[in-house]
Amino acid sequence: MRQRLIPVLLLLMVVVAVPAFAQKVYVDYDKEYDSSKIKTFAWATTPETSLEETNSLMHNRIVNAIEAQIAASGFQKVESDPDVWVTYHTSTSEELQISTDTWGYGYPGGWYPYSYRGGYWGSGYGYGTSTTTVSSYTEGTLVIDVWDAESKQLVWRGGATAVVPEKPEKAAAKIDKAIQKIVKKWEKIKAKAQ
Repeated sequence: MRQRLIPVLLLLMVVVAVPAFAQKVYVDYDKEYDSSKIKTFAWATTPETSLEETNSLMHNRIVNAIEAQIAASGFQKVESDPDVWVTYHTSTSEELQISTDTWGYGYPGGWYPYSYRGGYWGSGYGYGTSTTTVSSYTEGTLVIDVWDAESKQLVWRGGATAVVPEKPEKAAAKIDKAIQKIVKKWEKIKAKAQ
């Protein structure tokens, strides 16, 4: 007897929560501030939020990347009497990722014409299982602040948030990319103001 039922495999993947691994970059600034008067910058020290004391290698990478991007935008670094002060801050937090995968298969219900009574309406049946996994990752935030040297007012802030890689080389590459994106947004804002 020829069977008309063909098993159908159903695959259903449900991802409950996945962290955004792309960098999130934002910029905020004082719309009233005349950024065209900025020609020079200098560093202001912020030991409580920089990495100078805890990780001098990463601190130097961040400072060098910021300086390179700011200099490429046409600003000159000076040791005293700058137009603006530049600072950076970092923070990290442990985050959780929860993923649920659901797998299942079943036989469909319907009319079954081949039976000893001449046919019947049958219900479907099947099997399913779910697996939930929890993992943690470190999310890092880098914030760059620009302060007007004369008024001591914050005039611009750029930030980036991303998952922190374990390897220092990859972390340095992510920092470079984040700073490039932040400065690119700064240049767009500066261009609009002029």
